[in-house]
Amino acid sequence: MTKKFVYLLFLYALGTFGQEKLTISGYIKDISSGEKLLGVNIIIDNSIGTTTNDYGFYSINIEKGSHQIEISYLGYKTILKEIQITNNQKIDFDLTEELAQLDEIIISSNNTRKKIESTEMSVISLQGETIKKMPAILGEPDVLKSLQLLPGVSSVNEASSGFNVRGGSVDQNLILLDEATIYNASHLFGFFSVFNSDAIKNAKLYKGGIPATYGGRLSSVLDIKQKEGNTKKFGGNIGIGLISAKALIEGPILKGDKEEASGSYMLAGRRSYIDLFSFLLEDFKDSSLFFYDFNLKANYDLNKNNRLFLSGYFGRDTFELDGLLGTTWGNSSGTLRWTSVINEKLFLQTSAIFSNYEYNLDNLRTGSEFRWKSSITNYNLKPKLSWYINNNNTLKTGIDMTYYQFKPGKISSLNGSSINEEEFSDKFGLENGIYVDLKQKLSDKLSVQYGLRWSNFFRLGSQEINQYETGSPLTYNAEQDIYEENEVIGTTQYGSGENIKSFNGLEPRVSARYLLNDSNSLKLSYNRMYQYLHLISNTTSPTPLDVWSPSGTYIKPQYADQLALGYFKSFNEGKYDLSLETYYKKLNDVTDFIDGADLIFTEEIETQIAQGDGRAYGLEVQLNKNEGRLTGWLSYTLAKSETKVLGINNNEYYPSNSDQLHELNLVGFYKLNKRWDFGANFVFGSGRPVTYPTGRYEQNGLVVADYNNRNGNRLPAYHRLDISATLNPKKGKNGKWVFSLVNVYNRQNAASIYFNEVGEVGDQEIATGMTQATKLSFFGIVPSISYEFKF
Repeated sequence: MTKKFVYLLFLYALGTFGQEKLTISGYIKDISSGEKLLGVNIIIDNSIGTTTNDYGFYSINIEKGSHQIEISYLGYKTILKEIQITNNQKIDFDLTEELAQLDEIIISSNNTRKKIESTEMSVISLQGETIKKMPAILGEPDVLKSLQLLPGVSSVNEASSGFNVRGGSVDQNLILLDEATIYNASHLFGFFSVFNSDAIKNAKLYKGGIPATYGGRLSSVLDIKQKEGNTKKFGGNIGIGLISAKALIEGPILKGDKEEASGSYMLAGRRSYIDLFSFLLEDFKDSSLFFYDFNLKANYDLNKNNRLFLSGYFGRDTFELDGLLGTTWGNSSGTLRWTSVINEKLFLQTSAIFSNYEYNLDNLRTGSEFRWKSSITNYNLKPKLSWYINNNNTLKTGIDMTYYQFKPGKISSLNGSSINEEEFSDKFGLENGIYVDLKQKLSDKLSVQYGLRWSNFFRLGSQEINQYETGSPLTYNAEQDIYEENEVIGTTQYGSGENIKSFNGLEPRVSARYLLNDSNSLKLSYNRMYQYLHLISNTTSPTPLDVWSPSGTYIKPQYADQLALGYFKSFNEGKYDLSLETYYKKLNDVTDFIDGADLIFTEEIETQIAQGDGRAYGLEVQLNKNEGRLTGWLSYTLAKSETKVLGINNNEYYPSNSDQLHELNLVGFYKLNKRWDFGANFVFGSGRPVTYPTGRYEQNGLVVADYNNRNGNRLPAYHRLDISATLNPKKGKNGKWVFSLVNVYNRQNAASIYFNEVGEVGDQEIATGMTQATKLSFFGIVPSISYEFKF
């Protein structure tokens, strides 16, 4: 019976793949800028359809003869056209922006037909223009802050650009900027992200049902694409806000007398200027805090089928506190990509990628000045082939190879101090992935997308690895409920490129959609993910001092299984839609720090951490209004996230740092007329887990806090209202004003609560002998105004 079933399935596949039809393919782009558009809907005879890929390319099979084609994309006029097909043809389309429309769709995944019929679930897509319409802290639009207003995505506090997805930690998110990994996405200690909204074309977040093309993280993938630039004319924009200024220029490459050039470029830069006003505050007159970043993208058509892209990013933060300490940190990346249309059914892209994150910490105290420097660098090669077999089958396959170099830390003397220089051993790793992903329409009602990824990781030399007496760096003492560090009995020296430890993992992925009718569908997804890198931290949000470490002899890779079920419905001809998703995620070998860990200045990091299991589950609801002068969404998340590690919390599950039971977001946009746009969002969230001291005792004259259960307490509930107004330019003018008010009713939300026995008497701090709690809030009401001019 089994053999007969496999044989019939094979015959079905041959019959499906072997159907002979004509193929039309090509690119779809913006008529005014020449920018290729991704995710455009192409519908033939109101029955068969597809969407453009990340490069604006489409391929669809149709019968010979006359057909009605519909091209639709949010914010653009729909094309309805009769086409005659006699052979395989390449047909490009130009879309015209609908400038006068009042009705807007805010989230591209809310395009009703696409959302109901697609096999994708747990996916959020935002356009750059949507991000810029949301109320923003100090008038600086932010893609990561925008994503936090959607179900299943949260942050530990209002000043953090780090985000948590379905109970995962911040290091379990793969953040890609034109395919390059961004390891720390924060500017100004988390108040802003490193992503300049002016340079962003599209941001897509996968919370679940992650395709096999992605790997390396457990919880999510955030794939951000930069704008390509204008192929027809030179232009740009300049923006000035309260704390930063930015500029973008774009234009054609070697246009000559042609209407449209064969290539284009985009350059964007941003710089904050808080440091220019530090002299106004007595406590900060000798301090400095600022950031800057640059974005680059260029592309050129070698011929009608081959195209080259070059992308880059460079950003830095600098902070110096009154001659006491200083730090700089930042990312740099570069991507060189070649795309080739081999024929009307085969699309090849090959990318060579460089990515680096580094930080310096300077101790500036006189006599003991030193600099601590750490970094992570990777080199990545990613060829990927897309085969548009027919309208019912699309196959993607590729290879993903990444070489890592970790520099855990180097201490060097500054200003001639007597500090002894020390450098921890570099660590090296090679991560590989091979995958195949098939999207298949089995019937009018049932579509599936399934794939398999095989990943492996080699921890490489050169490095000297400690050998411990018991075979492991730590032993848990159950009687005293502590970890004890084991004695080092020797070392093993590994040469350059020699394999120290290797790991392998099979990662199956599957998503299925069942169409109940034209306006209702059910979806199911499952994915397994492996993660071979670990962010070693004892904070709840990303900091410049976080240390990345590879899996190896004493640190196992993390892996997770996630199952999700969803229901999707549209109302009133697509004006409203509703989504409900529930999920369960099981995590294995996740890392957490042991009590009393010292993570920064320790080379043997395996002696400071332990590994255990985790689980996360929840329900996500989102109701969208897609059309009319008033658009927006209401989302609610009910979730739980827990961790269990031997030796922590009596060996029982405890709330993870990202655990948040309730989260409610209400986001609205109102277009009063052609000149005035308004936006507002209200956020409510349950208090985050914290660990409060349960008592105190004295030891050698010092008062020591005593702690019990980890994350056994909660901060107060969090809520905030933000509003914004945009004054668009008059006809023939190019400047617009943006006004915003963040935290309208001046809520002092607690970012943390700490305890001490020191109080202020006059201008002096003295020991009071009484323990007192102090709430730390980052900001109250924050007004801002910015001006943007296009040319």
